[in-house]
Amino acid sequence: MMDSLQIIDGYFSNKEFYMRSVAGFPLEGRFKTAGLRSLARLIDENEPFSFTLGPNTVLHVPVELNRQLKKELFMIAEKLDEKE
Repeated sequence: MMDSLQIIDGYFSNKEFYMRSVAGFPLEGRFKTAGLRSLARLIDENEPFSFTLGPNTVLHVPVELNRQLKKELFMIAEKLDEKE
């Protein structure tokens, strides 16, 4: 499954996913299934999407990557569900 990820880089640990980057940009975070699904549902495939990483840093995801990003978030959530 990890080989099919094109945008998200990270690893699984127990029932959590540790994200290292999105589209090559550093984005460190620990996510559980519900959080990943919530994040995926926020992404509109036709609207720009941004992650706020602190008071001075915002990661903008190009619209053309939204569909794949959403797909990968749901794939990771499904994999976490299998671990429960």
